[in-house]
Amino acid sequence: MAEHYPVLMYHGIHDSENDPGQFDPVYSVSLAQFQEQLDWLQDKGYKPVTLSQAEKAGNNENVVVITFDDGDITNFTTALPELGKRGMSAEFYITTDWIGNEFSMSADQLRKLDQTGMVIGSHGKTHQYLNDLGDTEVRTELEISKQTLETILGKPIDTLALPGGRGDQRSRQLAKALGYKRLCTSVLGYNTDKTDPFAIPRIAITRQMSLEAFASLVSADGRMMRKLKLRQFVLGNLKTVLGNRLYERVRARFLPAA
Repeated sequence: MAEHYPVLMYHGIHDSENDPGQFDPVYSVSLAQFQEQLDWLQDKGYKPVTLSQAEKAGNNENVVVITFDDGDITNFTTALPELGKRGMSAEFYITTDWIGNEFSMSADQLRKLDQTGMVIGSHGKTHQYLNDLGDTEVRTELEISKQTLETILGKPIDTLALPGGRGDQRSRQLAKALGYKRLCTSVLGYNTDKTDPFAIPRIAITRQMSLEAFASLVSADGRMMRKLKLRQFVLGNLKTVLGNRLYERVRARFLPAA
């Protein structure tokens, strides 16, 4: 495994709320931002690969993993062409009840995405936060989403990204029992050969993030990571106080630019 590498978490690529897909004021990055970030990775010699490739990379390889959560239509119409131009790989985690709606990729688009060599994974069935659910509901979220994607693609699905980054030990144990091999979180951090494959940390790329901040995080600038970890700690406490639903209503107010 590469000695120290980041896993980046994207959502949709939107210039404005009028673009196709589901615009989010925090997590939708503009096309110009996305292009600038990919060009920076390329210029600096980073190799965007899949999680399984990163696990096999040598210590001297400068790798990064690009991931997308939810299955927004712009993952296919915008992100895929930009990645393809640069010969980059990425992983896409899909909320299966959203497949084919007006904001999300269709089953046919998922198959085409898979055919390009990109990796498809699960992001739950309905995007409910797993730590809010009972045992039976958690199993349904993880099992049905996995089965749906396997039916569409005709291949095993073995990676899960927790919806909203919310999960607990129960979710991890059940994911393992259902045949998942990797679980991505929203916990900030970098990956090493000691990373638990069922607790993979990622770095959320937000609309407010400058290229300077992006570069600092990818290149493991400790000061920037400490700053964001402090913010995540504060927001984590806010989630505990408000609960998931109320927190979601106010989260944009508490995510200043990085």
